[in-house]
Amino acid sequence: MFRLLLFIVLSFSTSIYAQQVSGRVMDEEQNAIPAVLVFNMKTEQKAYTNINGEFTISTLLNEELRFIRQGFERSSKIVSTSDFNGNLSMTIIRSVQEIEEVKIPAVRLTGDLNQDSRNLTKFDKVAQLQREVGVPGPPEKPRETPPPTIEQVGVLSYALSNINVFTLYKNISGDARRMRQLYKYEDLQDKIVWIREKVDDDYFIKMEIPTVKISEFLQYSIGVKPEIGKYIKAGNLSRVLFVLEETLPQYLNR
Repeated sequence: MFRLLLFIVLSFSTSIYAQQVSGRVMDEEQNAIPAVLVFNMKTEQKAYTNINGEFTISTLLNEELRFIRQGFERSSKIVSTSDFNGNLSMTIIRSVQEIEEVKIPAVRLTGDLNQDSRNLTKFDKVAQLQREVGVPGPPEKPRETPPPTIEQVGVLSYALSNINVFTLYKNISGDARRMRQLYKYEDLQDKIVWIREKVDDDYFIKMEIPTVKISEFLQYSIGVKPEIGKYIKAGNLSRVLFVLEETLPQYLNR
């Protein structure tokens, strides 16, 4: 009987506090901003603002809503009781757009979201400019190409490739498999190093990731979100961090 009463009370409490919050997102001049991502950091629910800057999302009291749009500084709002009573009004600030000189800055994040947002905007603009003018990237690692797999080329091409004695030996001995695993591991470590060289540990510590778990968190995130590798290759650090913030709740819940 006690358990039944407790279940009823909890259900009743949930029905009270689990509500839809509606609001409007504007810039500094009070212009409505469409296509702003509204992300609930606790439940991972997402919503986007419409052409009038309006949105509706399910949330609980004291949960954090994050507002993200390209060209604007990242902003957050902790849901309060008053937000359930009327429309939530959120103003987000445009980020710095101009580039003073064309060079790769040594960007390291500090955990100060306003300053980091400005730095990342400049960093991404430089990387984009370099791609547009055709500045070559760093040379690829000198690697021996492993024999193709059946999944890559199909059964017939795989069989024909094994006519080569060296290819056949690598496949039979397992050298080809070990080579692919080694390259995969090296690439993963390179991606982790790339992020850690540009982001201070304090940034992750503020995300509740202890120093000894940072590399583990990055490995997990790259595993569940392989597109991070594409953003790293493009030098898009702000996009990498956005994806990491998406994987953060999943990692913490493990």
